[in-house]
Amino acid sequence: MSSLPESIGQLARGLSRLFRLPSAAILLLATAAAGLALLLAVVNLTTADPATAGHWVVLGLAVLLALPVVLFAIRRRRWLRAVETSAPAVLSTDLVAPDELADRVSEQMGTAPGGQDVHVVLEAITEGRVPPGTGTGARARMTRWLGSGRLGVLGYALTRTEQAQRALLVAAGGPVAAPYLKPDLRVTVLALLGTLVAVPLAGLLAIILALVLLTG
Repeated sequence: MSSLPESIGQLARGLSRLFRLPSAAILLLATAAAGLALLLAVVNLTTADPATAGHWVVLGLAVLLALPVVLFAIRRRRWLRAVETSAPAVLSTDLVAPDELADRVSEQMGTAPGGQDVHVVLEAITEGRVPPGTGTGARARMTRWLGSGRLGVLGYALTRTEQAQRALLVAAGGPVAAPYLKPDLRVTVLALLGTLVAVPLAGLLAIILALVLLTG
């Protein structure tokens, strides 16, 4: 059986291969929708005579929808690059499913600090679900805010993610051995959620702007 750092590295590479194409497809759709909405918003502003506050609000909304898409593209590229650069010179030829690797990592973590958080997060990733429960907040201001009210589930998930990341980073040998675990994964998760939301909203905004420009 491989060591814990090796298992964590194999899991990271497995998840990278698993989500590479789906994340690229989501990013392509979001880029097209947000880019078109932003372009039409600029045209709507420049052709207005005179330009009103409403035109600037529409442009600001288009920019707001494009921000998480850009952020997710950057974070995704950095993640893939970090995983590739951290790969050992000789890779194992054994094909192991990500869920099996997740079970192996959780088992090897045992009763180590953060082991329970690692188990919950890896289980959520491999089964495609958000951990149940409601959060009480975390030390980070962002997580505390998201852990309140109706956003409690999201705050709970982000708290678990941050705790599991710290535990995995220590178990993997630190940021030098596992550079893919150095950036805050909560930012990547929020950027992904924003990208998913931007696809329908930016598409709807683009359709509305196109109708306004055609009938104007």
